[in-house]
Amino acid sequence: MSDPADPVIGIALLDDQTIFREGLRALIDQEPDFEVIAQAASMATIEAVTVEPRVVVTDLTLSDATRDDVVERLHARFPQSAIVALTVLEDLATVRSVLAAGADGYVLKSASKADLFAGIRAVARGALYLQPSIGIAFASSPPDEVARPAVDGLTPKETDVLRLLALGHTNAEIAQLLGASLRTIETHRAHIHQKLDRHSRAQLVRFALDAGLLRLDERGAPAPDRRVGDREIDSVHG
Repeated sequence: MSDPADPVIGIALLDDQTIFREGLRALIDQEPDFEVIAQAASMATIEAVTVEPRVVVTDLTLSDATRDDVVERLHARFPQSAIVALTVLEDLATVRSVLAAGADGYVLKSASKADLFAGIRAVARGALYLQPSIGIAFASSPPDEVARPAVDGLTPKETDVLRLLALGHTNAEIAQLLGASLRTIETHRAHIHQKLDRHSRAQLVRFALDAGLLRLDERGAPAPDRRVGDREIDSVHG
């Protein structure tokens, strides 16, 4: 894997559609901090490359790998590389399973190049990146009060703030979403850190996942279910 301090991000592309892959490479090559160092149309081909990319951008539909195996096999071959799923698959089970398998980013092929590039840069620095529309779906479909799991020691409002923090929203965004002042949200956040004894965003994400605050609701809003270790989750707004 490249040195994280290196301004140039080495990227490998995995997609069995040649025209799409070549077009994506042409777009990526226009960015001064990106370099495509490998590309492949199959899992077997990418597993045979001798370079170590910092980021692998991969489709989930390949001729020689099931979608459930793609991320796991890439992690096995490139244990130090970050993985961004770039796919047409919007079904919620896929979003959840891919994140649970350890993907570092999830972007739809219908997204803008700005979203994809933001995702590549985010995962290259160790963050988790979700396309903005996925994050918006999280925020717009919160669990109802009956379904929301109890979180010991937190008030209902603090639980709301915790969930939105775990989704990557800033204090200002949470204030707007909840119709509260920025100072109020900052106070809630301080109480959350103190009560839970968790002080990084990554720790809050893990806690929210374990508490069941992020889930697939009946209308199909996606929610991540994955281990994030000690990494930060990048803002869903890029």
